Amino acid sequence: MESVTVRGLRIVFFRAGSGRAMVLLHGYSFNSDVWFQVNLVESLSGSFTLFGVDMPYGTKSRSDKVEAGDRDIYAEVLRDFLSTLEIDRPVLLGASIGGEVVLRYLVRGYSAEKAIVIGPVGLKRLEQQLGKVHVPLLGIWGSKDDVSPPSNAEILRRAPNATIRVIEGAGHAAYLDKPGEFKSVLLEFLS
Repeated sequence: MESVTVRGLRIVFFRAGSGRAMVLLHGYSFNSDVWFQVNLVESLSGSFTLFGVDMPYGTKSRSDKVEAGDRDIYAEVLRDFLSTLEIDRPVLLGASIGGEVVLRYLVRGYSAEKAIVIGPVGLKRLEQQLGKVHVPLLGIWGSKDDVSPPSNAEILRRAPNATIRVIEGAGHAAYLDKPGEFKSVLLEFLS
């Protein structure tokens, strides 16, 4: 594990693999270890340099310096993290609140090659801005997601290059519930 200080916050992260940069953002009750648990790091590290970031809302880097409800600051933390590590045009992947952070980052016009969001929350607050997202975007939902239901995919379609996939039988953390199917959908999009 490595760490950097961004906006006065100590951000812990891991770096693995080699190739194009890919940044992984976890959900609210998680940390970057989740990407090892579902073997995503092992699956992608031959093609990507992976950066698993423990965001200030997570269990490892949680900070009282950031108001939990101030979602916009998380997009700025992500931008500053990428700038500090000199990462340009990464592939971004975010689950739940991590997906919202990715979308908030993109609507600001910040640099990315592609983006993947899994059961992103906060879509209704971003609905009118999603037309500003011009990178290829994959939205993944579990059919049984009761936090951000698959019907929210219609909101994400406001982004011009959005593709939507629903994983049958999976819940909000579709990557945990159906890791094999999740990786297949992800790898198809990345190729």
